[in-house]
Amino acid sequence: MKVNKTISLLLIAGFLASSSVFAVSQDTEDRLLEQALVSAAVTKEQKVAVGTYLKALAQQKMERVEELRALARRSTGGKFLASNAQSEKFLKQAAALEREAQRTQEFLNNL
Repeated sequence: MKVNKTISLLLIAGFLASSSVFAVSQDTEDRLLEQALVSAAVTKEQKVAVGTYLKALAQQKMERVEELRALARRSTGGKFLASNAQSEKFLKQAAALEREAQRTQEFLNNL
């Protein structure tokens, strides 16, 4: 009886230890990585490299924003409500990505 309880407790503890109790969202992780890159850049060469990276990242995000907005304007030929819902989804994704691109640009300006 004690062996079963001990094994059960060890299994539960192992499961909890292996699960992501401190999970971080992708947005938060990206923001923390950008902050670390900016704060770690000390020399002029490092700052140029980080600046180039952040500029390219912001540009990629803005290109994706334009793609999402183009997808939102495109007619899929389906039912109106389904097409409208899909357009709204693309517009929400574009708005979120645009905010990320602006935040990346702010990091670039703070460099």
